[in-house]
Amino acid sequence: MAARRVVIVGGGGVGDAAAFALRKRGFDGEVVVVSADADRPYDRPYLSKEYLRGEVELSKVFLHEDSEYANQKIDLRLGQRVTGGSTAKRRLTLADGSELAYDVLVLGLGGTPRRPPDLPAAENVFTLRSLRDSQAIKQALDSSRRMLLVGAGFIGAEAAASARQLGKDVLMIEASPVPLSRALGHDVGEIYASIHRSKGVDVRTGTTVQRWHLAAGRIDGVTLSDGRSEEVDLVLVGIGIDPNLELPKALGLSIEGGGVPVDEGLRASENVYVGGDIALHRHPVLQRAIRVEHWEVGKGHGRGIGASVAAGQAAPYTKLPYFWSDQYDVNLEYRGQASGDDRAVWRGDREARSFSVFYIRDGLVQGVLSMNDSKTNEAGGKIIERRRPVDESTLADLSVDLAEPPS
Repeated sequence: MAARRVVIVGGGGVGDAAAFALRKRGFDGEVVVVSADADRPYDRPYLSKEYLRGEVELSKVFLHEDSEYANQKIDLRLGQRVTGGSTAKRRLTLADGSELAYDVLVLGLGGTPRRPPDLPAAENVFTLRSLRDSQAIKQALDSSRRMLLVGAGFIGAEAAASARQLGKDVLMIEASPVPLSRALGHDVGEIYASIHRSKGVDVRTGTTVQRWHLAAGRIDGVTLSDGRSEEVDLVLVGIGIDPNLELPKALGLSIEGGGVPVDEGLRASENVYVGGDIALHRHPVLQRAIRVEHWEVGKGHGRGIGASVAAGQAAPYTKLPYFWSDQYDVNLEYRGQASGDDRAVWRGDREARSFSVFYIRDGLVQGVLSMNDSKTNEAGGKIIERRRPVDESTLADLSVDLAEPPS
């Protein structure tokens, strides 16, 4: 029997993309999106960059006009939280006690920013995940002089770059010896740190907060593990997220590797699809289970799920993970899924910050990171998809056109 009601839990990239993909692919049943967020779905990358800097208006941040949901007959229910339910009965329970039946369930629940366990509650401490977070940080920056960024991941570092572009002093501390070394390797992490230092950010690696100084409900300084005490008037914590797995657990879904295991078509069970941050996806190209916490991946999952549900059968989701990050005048792009411990083959000019790095494991390219080098990044994605061994010297040779299959 074809699905007549699809219920999507989560109003982020997965949920919004799935809802509109259903309509684009001709699904004419009910589409219900239940979101705990008070705001209609928005384009999260703006939150740490253009919107935070005041370069775009609020209206541009939203993915769709409010009227588009009505026009597409998408029932968008904001400020509602799903707490449990039964997959056997195909029924969800909401926080207000009401129930919602479904034929197909889509979960795109995202994650919750982590906070250091010793961090006191203070009015000038922020994490950046939601539109409301970005608005609060934007307002706080107006009256702040020096921001402390705890953690040097992409989103926090984008916000730090925005703060510098607004003329604020920024102190960035990172517990690891270099930023992003686990994901990108030591050498790329060094370049990443050097970019921020060249723009005036005080970057301190191998450094943590030993003591928070609290006065009148605000953090006004910190004592660091390097022994120095620093004055700050705004704290942004960017140490990653915890996937939101409470609902999958309540529904009895399996949990593995920090997420919900799904098949090649993003199905956790016959009538349940899972995408985005919480999906441990058996990727049909990479031939292993991966979980990726990036906006573009979530949107892609949503489009793939919408297409499968509209067609009445799950199709393998084959698109490679992809993300990008703009900081100052530097554009970073990444395709595939690798580790900083994989063998790295460099192509291009490190000093000019125009290069790509191919990450190789078991003789195959698993991922490619590019800095101001989009053409190579696109070619690298095709190399990954071919799943054939390549000559490392060919990858590094600028005289070779990688758009042609290397061998």
